[in-house]
Amino acid sequence: MLIKTNSAVKNNTLIFSFFVLLFFVLSTSIQTSLADERTKPKQFENKNLTLKEINDKLQLADKNRRSNPTEFKKLIFELKEHQLTDKQQQYLDALFAFHFIYSGEYDKAEPKLKTLLKKNTSNLIKFRVNYSLIVVAAATKNWAEGLEYITTNIKLLPTINNTEHYQNGLLTIIVFYSQLGQYQLALSYIDKLSQQKLPPKNNCALKQLSLEAKFNLNQLKLDDNDFEDAVAECINADFLIPAHIVRTHKAKLYLQNDAPQKSLDFLLKYLEPTNSTQYPMLIAEVNNIIAKAYLKIDDVKSAKNHAIAALAINSNVSNILQGVETYSLLYQVAKKQQDLPLALKYFEKYSEIEKAHLEGEKAKHLAFQLAEHNAFEQESQIQLLNEKNHSLATEQTLEKTKVANRQLIILLLSFIILILAFVGMRFWRTHKRVKELAEYDPLTGIYNRGHFTHVTNSALKYCKNAEQELSVIMFDLDHFKKVNDSFGHACGDWALKETIKVCQNIGRKNDIFARLGGEEFCLVLPSCNIAAAMLRAEACRAAIEEIITEESGYDFSITASFGVTDARCSGFDLDKLLADADFAAYASKKTGRNKVTMFEVPETEKTAQLNSAWNYN
Repeated sequence: MLIKTNSAVKNNTLIFSFFVLLFFVLSTSIQTSLADERTKPKQFENKNLTLKEINDKLQLADKNRRSNPTEFKKLIFELKEHQLTDKQQQYLDALFAFHFIYSGEYDKAEPKLKTLLKKNTSNLIKFRVNYSLIVVAAATKNWAEGLEYITTNIKLLPTINNTEHYQNGLLTIIVFYSQLGQYQLALSYIDKLSQQKLPPKNNCALKQLSLEAKFNLNQLKLDDNDFEDAVAECINADFLIPAHIVRTHKAKLYLQNDAPQKSLDFLLKYLEPTNSTQYPMLIAEVNNIIAKAYLKIDDVKSAKNHAIAALAINSNVSNILQGVETYSLLYQVAKKQQDLPLALKYFEKYSEIEKAHLEGEKAKHLAFQLAEHNAFEQESQIQLLNEKNHSLATEQTLEKTKVANRQLIILLLSFIILILAFVGMRFWRTHKRVKELAEYDPLTGIYNRGHFTHVTNSALKYCKNAEQELSVIMFDLDHFKKVNDSFGHACGDWALKETIKVCQNIGRKNDIFARLGGEEFCLVLPSCNIAAAMLRAEACRAAIEEIITEESGYDFSITASFGVTDARCSGFDLDKLLADADFAAYASKKTGRNKVTMFEVPETEKTAQLNSAWNYN
């Protein structure tokens, strides 16, 4: 089975985005004007610093914020002990907020920044504070709030005359949209920013972000000169990490074009410089790309080495996207090496972090949709007000009547729409409920017997025509009546649902799982031979036996007896398959319960059974 990691691969380029975002927020100076400060400072406690000395220390702290973080921290904590004027305090609060952002203490940075927004500050300070809050929103995955700050800053853009902060504000918006996966929007702001004269580092970042967006929109080709231009720009700016990121885009493009050897030849020569950056997310991604390329050329050993290197640098899976890619590669390597227990372990880990990744993507999508809806709502309201004002200006004598008629029509249409929506929703829910009742077991959520028969017959027909194997597992809970009698039907229902839950966690999506009645269940495994089916049955048996029943309020054990057969033994007749699997399950019960038994054709029936199935050879 091939694990699909397209979503992770496509989004891996985002690993650099937040790095860029922090770099620009933390590397620029606050241009707060303290020269015009006229308010006399209050008396200092045990200090004799003048107003000018305090201003100089604030400016020095700001200057050292990125180049000398230790000195920066020392200065701001020293200034904290002084009594400052209002403007000086605002400056110091901003510096503390940036210190907290740099150290990852977003819960401390956010309230300070929000307090600054409430004060009577200039548009420039509000603009800076807003794009700092966008950094916090991105770090804390508060996408909806981040979009609100972006909306505010977009409105402030025409009032910002400071080129440095104007550019950094746009870069923040570009990075945030890239993290949301809104690459077309990111490109629109990249085009806007590219019209300005940028310093080398900003230009490097812009080119990298542009390539990132185009890569995710499938707009890049291997012969594009944009790769070399971006790398040259970043090297010229002494900004090496984005240069390496650009190279990863090209290496992945080689893989997409089915040229793994070219990807290796290109990327391996930059592996040592990449490791020298000591930037974990970049190192993990580069090793994942190399491992994937090796896997494509069947160099399993090298693929494993680089996948393990990626895991070592990202052992706590702080970067979920790279974790997904790494565990996918390790699973494929283990599978190729026939190490099934290890493959299962890696697959389970992959599934776990892939689920977390998908939940994050859902949250992003929902936040963006909500922001779009709110923007559309505001635009609609503004448009409606403009139309009303125009009507008032042109037809004053008839306006009251027209407005009343319009409101009546809107009310009537709204009422009709509400009724239709209500009726439609009721119809949809009823249809959905009827479909569920007709096809699914209401207690366990798996197929009922009727729908199981329909789906399984289709699977049998397909496997027979395609000459594929098919296996059937039937199992029955041991002494289940005793559970119902001793602890009640509610406890019995809990046991049934837990049994299905643990078995579903082991299976494949295309397996057919049904409750045939009471405590009897059946699993049909298309394209699965008897050996794999036996392993699956044993895994289910063990999982059922390990269910912790204390959660139900009672302490008891759950076991099941399994019977397994396949089309090779029993043919492609559903009744025969079920009968043979049931016979094997009965044999499990008869010989002690809590075991798996494979159906064996009696000697008198072997010839007939072989004639009823197609030849595998």
